[in-house]
Amino acid sequence: RVVMTMEEVLSQYNGHSFKDVVFCAPPSGFDDYPSAVKDAATQLWSGPDSGGSFVFTSSGGVYEGLDGEVVDESYSTLDPESNPRQGRLIYAEREAISMGGCALRLAGLYTLERGAHNYWLERCAETGVQGREDGIVNLLHYDDAASACLAALKVGSKVTSKQTYLISDGNPTTRRGIIESALKNERYAEFTMPSFLGKSDGPKG
Repeated sequence: RVVMTMEEVLSQYNGHSFKDVVFCAPPSGFDDYPSAVKDAATQLWSGPDSGGSFVFTSSGGVYEGLDGEVVDESYSTLDPESNPRQGRLIYAEREAISMGGCALRLAGLYTLERGAHNYWLERCAETGVQGREDGIVNLLHYDDAASACLAALKVGSKVTSKQTYLISDGNPTTRRGIIESALKNERYAEFTMPSFLGKSDGPKG
């Protein structure tokens, strides 16, 4: 597997553009995340007129819901100025959409070995898990996230251009429910249910 920085990718493919581009990299690797998304769209993508798609993978964490309410693509996001962590994603979404691309807001990603359940069981046994045990969490397997990206590429820019999509498995569960499911697998057979630090009057989201 070859791992390249954004600068190396742009340099290697300088002067070349592609019909379809998926930007799937976390903000942590960039000093200016929105600009990196813009550079990818302008320098690597052939644009919406090519019929292809520019797909930016964002996060469902940009929504401001706190009490377990139902959200969809039209639901308000957090204020990017007062929430800089989510703000990087929101501003990056805007860059992708302004260029004619689309944004996929992915729910909490997981595999058997990675995800909230793994972190809570392996890292929070002594400290406890932040949030209420009945707090609502939406999940998405990595394979399903990849399928969503492929679906966006398949239908092309005539469908996806300047659109935002919320992607989850459609089965919201609770923090406790996530751990209960994980403990049924032999991978986590030796672990026990951690404590949850959220109070009953705390946010349910």
